[in-house]
Amino acid sequence: MSTAQHHRYVQEGTGMANGMHIGLDVGSTQTKAVAYDDRGTALGRYSADTPWRVSRTGESETTGAALVDRVLAVLHGLLAGLPPERGPVLSLGVTGMAESGVLLDGTGAEAAPVVAWYDPRGGAQMAALPAPVREAFTAATGLRADAQPSAASLAWGLGHGWRVTPSSTWLSVPEHVVAALGGERVAEPSLASRTGLLDTARLAPADHVADALGLPPTLLPPLRPAGIGAGRITRTDVDARLRGAVLTVAGHDHPVAALGAGATDPEHLFNGAGTADVLLRSAATPVSPADRARLADAGVSVGAHVVDGLSAVLCGVSAGVILRRILSLAGATEGDRRDAVDAAAARVPRPVPGVTVRAGGRGSDDVQIVLTREADPAELLAAALHHVGERTSALLDLVTSAVGPHVSALCVGGWTRMASVRALKHDVLPRLEFSSVALPGCRGAAALGALAATGATDQTGLAAVLADWGPPRAVGVGATPSHEPAHPGEGSP
Repeated sequence: MSTAQHHRYVQEGTGMANGMHIGLDVGSTQTKAVAYDDRGTALGRYSADTPWRVSRTGESETTGAALVDRVLAVLHGLLAGLPPERGPVLSLGVTGMAESGVLLDGTGAEAAPVVAWYDPRGGAQMAALPAPVREAFTAATGLRADAQPSAASLAWGLGHGWRVTPSSTWLSVPEHVVAALGGERVAEPSLASRTGLLDTARLAPADHVADALGLPPTLLPPLRPAGIGAGRITRTDVDARLRGAVLTVAGHDHPVAALGAGATDPEHLFNGAGTADVLLRSAATPVSPADRARLADAGVSVGAHVVDGLSAVLCGVSAGVILRRILSLAGATEGDRRDAVDAAAARVPRPVPGVTVRAGGRGSDDVQIVLTREADPAELLAAALHHVGERTSALLDLVTSAVGPHVSALCVGGWTRMASVRALKHDVLPRLEFSSVALPGCRGAAALGALAATGATDQTGLAAVLADWGPPRAVGVGATPSHEPAHPGEGSP
């Protein structure tokens, strides 16, 4: 899909014209950028579809070059709507999807396609590992030994013509974008935690894991925390206002969004209601090895956070896939028809007798409907929400068993505009509020960029940056989020 399709520019605040900080989020469906002034006021935003090629067999991939081209289009689209007197871009913080990455050869050239994080390739290779090796993988990485970690795609690639050598480098998508704009090749800990190549307890390469998969142990570049500078934009084919901007790899989109929404306290539960409906707890104390194994077996990962000193306990349900498919089947993907089905579904008691909707785990595209009677679209949607709610409740119970109960929950995302989704959230997430922050991933990335622009060598100044920007607002329990509608594809229905 071209940049001209499904993009949108929105000009917002009127802050002081002394430079800008941009937060860039290269997401699964949308690449989004928001410009902020030095007080955290949003000045404008722009988005476009993230480019993927989907094969007839459902395999999804792209190239690093295509992703960078789309990033440049988004950044230039954003700046085109801002007056020159806004000043230069002082920093660019880049967040986004984690497991998808770019394999570079010893010359720095791309050596393989970028495989989508939800693509099934690599699952068979991980399943074929002996049980003790899979257990060692989980113990070291905090991840389940399935198709999702980057290492699975790399293991698949070894058998399909990819040259993975000791001179190769693996960069997650945000890391690759930073390097392609002129920055250094670095590995940000929260992103590296999703590769399966990092021992997340020691924050050191998981050499024995790489060895078991036949991979060189030198694929990851040196670690560099989020908010620490990774060079400057030096490309010549960019808007002059971008040149010289400080770059930082802001990290994995989910904890970055939690930072942007103000939900990184260890007693907070962050819920991102996008393509993947994500639950995140920011743990301040280590999760025991036994709990790491127990959680990983159920699809709950434990890895590094974007904030130093915290661990990210992360899980999710493929709610966006499920709900979008049900709405498509009902012919209610947009407009008045969707609103009517949504309003009716909010009134349908759950579970729905005679109507069952179920799907695979996070990232799975299979959605199954079982009917023992006639059912209308609202009942189908209500049954889908019941399935999502059951999966969410089970995952939340697991997380709580390892890190304790939360005292407050904050939900953000395009799906929360639907009344039926908000009703479900209240049923399954105790002490819930909805956030009014639009694109919190961009806000968190920009705040980390603003920290990098100070020349910080650690994150001790992050609290001051966030204080200057002011707290994100939350709307009260039961209220409707007040931010503008999400752009097409931004985790929105």
